[in-house]
Amino acid sequence: MERAVKYIPALVWLIAITMLSTGPGVPLPEVKLITTDKLAHAAAYAVLCWLILGIWERAGLAKSLWTVLFCAGYGALMEWVQGTFYPNRFFEYYDMLANTVGATLAGIVYFLVKK
Repeated sequence: MERAVKYIPALVWLIAITMLSTGPGVPLPEVKLITTDKLAHAAAYAVLCWLILGIWERAGLAKSLWTVLFCAGYGALMEWVQGTFYPNRFFEYYDMLANTVGATLAGIVYFLVKK
């Protein structure tokens, strides 16, 4: 039971990202590389990556890489879901890039701090 409790923060955050990604849309923002929207994407996926990595006692390089890939892949999936199934939401490559950058930075920092 104690081991299962470790999964709760990451699961709750994953659900929050999913709900925010599939909720009511906002007007299409201007496409700029560094905006509040992109920073929010990076932060959301950095937190997700950090929480997932925190599940394991020790997250070596392999677990860190797989976690970053999972988070980046989930970010890409959410962008595709937005663009495909939600009329007021948009598929944005820059959002996917921001998701990937956030997850990657968290993975690197976590690996360096916890190793």
